[in-house]
Amino acid sequence: MQSGRAQITHTRRLTMTALTIHQRTVLQEPLTGLQPEMRVADVIVQTLKELGVDTFYGVPGGAICQVYDALLDAQGVRVVNTRHETGAAFMAMGHAKVGGSLPALLMTSGPGITNALTGLAAAHADGVPLIAIGGEVPKKNFGRGALQEGSRYHLDILGMVRSVTKFSAEISNPRAAATVVRKAVATALAGRQGPVFLSLPLDVSSERVLPMSGSSRVSTHFDLDLDSIERAAWALQRAERPLLLVGSGARHPEAVRWIGTLAATLRIPVATTPRAKGLFPESDPLSLGVFGFGGHPTASRYLEQGIDTLMAVGCGLGETGTNSWSPLLQPSKTFIQVDIDAGQIGKNYQVDFGLVGPSHTVLRELVSRVSRRSTRAPELSGPRYLDAQNLVDDALPLKPARAIAALQTRFPSGTIYTSDIGEHTLFALHYLKVDEPDGFLVSTGLGSMGSGIGAAVGAKLARPERPVVSICGDWGFQMMGMELATCVQNKAGVVFAVFNDARMRMVESGMSKIFGRVGEMDSPRVDFAALARSVGARGLNIRTAAELEAIPEKWLNSDTPLVLDIEIDPASAFPAHGRIAQIKNFAA
Repeated sequence: MQSGRAQITHTRRLTMTALTIHQRTVLQEPLTGLQPEMRVADVIVQTLKELGVDTFYGVPGGAICQVYDALLDAQGVRVVNTRHETGAAFMAMGHAKVGGSLPALLMTSGPGITNALTGLAAAHADGVPLIAIGGEVPKKNFGRGALQEGSRYHLDILGMVRSVTKFSAEISNPRAAATVVRKAVATALAGRQGPVFLSLPLDVSSERVLPMSGSSRVSTHFDLDLDSIERAAWALQRAERPLLLVGSGARHPEAVRWIGTLAATLRIPVATTPRAKGLFPESDPLSLGVFGFGGHPTASRYLEQGIDTLMAVGCGLGETGTNSWSPLLQPSKTFIQVDIDAGQIGKNYQVDFGLVGPSHTVLRELVSRVSRRSTRAPELSGPRYLDAQNLVDDALPLKPARAIAALQTRFPSGTIYTSDIGEHTLFALHYLKVDEPDGFLVSTGLGSMGSGIGAAVGAKLARPERPVVSICGDWGFQMMGMELATCVQNKAGVVFAVFNDARMRMVESGMSKIFGRVGEMDSPRVDFAALARSVGARGLNIRTAAELEAIPEKWLNSDTPLVLDIEIDPASAFPAHGRIAQIKNFAA
């Protein structure tokens, strides 16, 4: 061992199916005499910067104040003070999904953390990486009933958070703060990605420590089962009625490219799950559109005619992406499932080949084993729509399909669309035509109202050069719409298209179909355009498609947010889907 330097090496090996994880951590002693002591809060901020974290979303408070103070001295970082911790988490998700740097989420103790739980759960369900740091009361006050205490002696915040994060820990040793942060970030990004959480007691954050030179590298290495890939390729090559079902786990840029290559080489029709909309261009003749909630008849009709081989890539095959576990997805001959998470393989369907690994790595190997087919593909011409006449129907009040068509007519290609959760989600999934892999964001893993509103803000802050349109409902905007003030403050020119029918349409429609009756689901009509102007944003009241198509050019992508209060036909409802039948089975 060298004088003045200690090195610890730890290697862990876990083998499961085709999965091998190697972890190596190197710790070094403090470099004494080179730098003055620093607060733990400064060490944490400095470490996050070194790891590429440059945007911090959150709501400040007493227990997290040291970190906010440390951020004042940090160069090249952005601090976004949101109006609610859940909104901050949704923004971080949108930021991460469009290829921004790993975002951080900051919150104070007690209610600050419990407010963020919904957002952390949504990130966990969608597999979105972020690092959350929650302040905590001083350790010396644990168990004494301190205001907003979340220690294990009171609320047990760590116990709450562990079930919705990949990794959760308390930073209790000041000298280990940098190492714990590095471990947390590596965990968020390794394998199936997701959120991590660190609890930071106030007295620990103010401790002074010597800076550390250290690193923690966690790499996930997959020993691919090449024999299974070979046999899966053979099955695809010889399939007569194949289908490629693409999920959000294939969002990696290389995976998107290999999917296009595979489809073109074998002339395989492609459908996506709702969350993966756009990962395969919907203008491509081989596109069947979306299967699942809000899906296209082209996808369901192709399946109804029978398939002999199906390859699902990055699909959890949950309720929303399978139209409530439709039996149509079970092929007559071969089911191939590709997923980075071995726990997803065969969970909901009988699988013949379970290929565990990153989608882009598996697809690269598979594509190298197939050759261009001489047989003709089915006669396809891209997705078709239910009630396509509604796309051009100018009757008033506006139908949702017509409003979506007008939005796409006005906004340029390259626009990022997000959808919040509600009846409008189904219309957005169905009628938007998306060709860009990051052109559509929706959070269906948890399905939380407000998620599409926050995601739009994060996406705009991460990609300010692109127009961002959030399609949301009036009820969801009342729930999370005050993040509009966050947009104004941060010059994030998101366009919020509020489908205003003054009612909870999805719930109203569903209960009516299940029970044949429904209680009051309407509300006083809110003038969202006036609300927008009251906080310094722009606002337009929209009644016709022509008014949508006449939005001034300079408003489409500016640094001032715009709210479009669109009066929507309250009688418009998307046709019944699998979830209605599932609920009716148990509730009616």
